[in-house]
Amino acid sequence: MIFLYILFGIIGGVLQSMGLGGGSILIPLLSIIGLAQKKAQVLNVFAFVIIVLLLIVIGCQKNLVSRSLAIFIGVIGGVASLIVSLFVPSIDNNLLKLFFGIFLVIISLSQTIVFFEKYHKN
Repeated sequence: MIFLYILFGIIGGVLQSMGLGGGSILIPLLSIIGLAQKKAQVLNVFAFVIIVLLLIVIGCQKNLVSRSLAIFIGVIGGVASLIVSLFVPSIDNNLLKLFFGIFLVIISLSQTIVFFEKYHKN
């Protein structure tokens, strides 16, 4: 089981460091091996925070990130996350899985549309 956690951590970390959203892979993988949805989401957020902090430092050092914009988006995202986190414990795990699944389908469809619009223009 430890091997799977290490493997999933590597996969999630690589995807998150590329800006692809490792949680879209990490959460389903953790759920498949039996971890409750809420616990999988908490682990994902914890990993995300660590990875993002490292990427912000690296991005700022290489002048790839606007510090003021990063702080602004970080504060807004942090406040929104805090507010939502107050409601998550009261949401049923199955309903949370349904919401997450719908979110993944919407993201997949939107990315498919963007791909076809960008690369298959006549």
